[in-house]
Amino acid sequence: MEMKKIRNCVLIEPLTCKENDSIVYVAQKLREVILKHIFVVNENDYPVGIISMTDINNRVVAEGKDPNKLKAKDIMSTPIDIADIEDDLESSCEKMLENNHVMKAVVENGKMKGIITIHQLMKNLERK
Repeated sequence: MEMKKIRNCVLIEPLTCKENDSIVYVAQKLREVILKHIFVVNENDYPVGIISMTDINNRVVAEGKDPNKLKAKDIMSTPIDIADIEDDLESSCEKMLENNHVMKAVVENGKMKGIITIHQLMKNLERK
């Protein structure tokens, strides 16, 4: 029996920004959507970090830093969990549970494709 792949799951459309985007721009993008995280991608659209609204608060506002002088790469959390679209569901789910993560970036051909959640992985594993 063939293993199910992440490709078989519904991926969330990723909210992304570039490494050199200003924190003000990042905060404005986050304000426009219901997501609480934005993935930072490099010039090749490969995910290299993640920024949450809490990161902006704790690493910029609470520390009294000027958001106009900071770039996404200055406050992003890294390394991040990344899965390939061809990874199997079971091992991906196990890794997320081990790391206590609820989502991870998914790449296809070295570019950000979407976001997979632990809920989506488990839902698809049940149908195995």
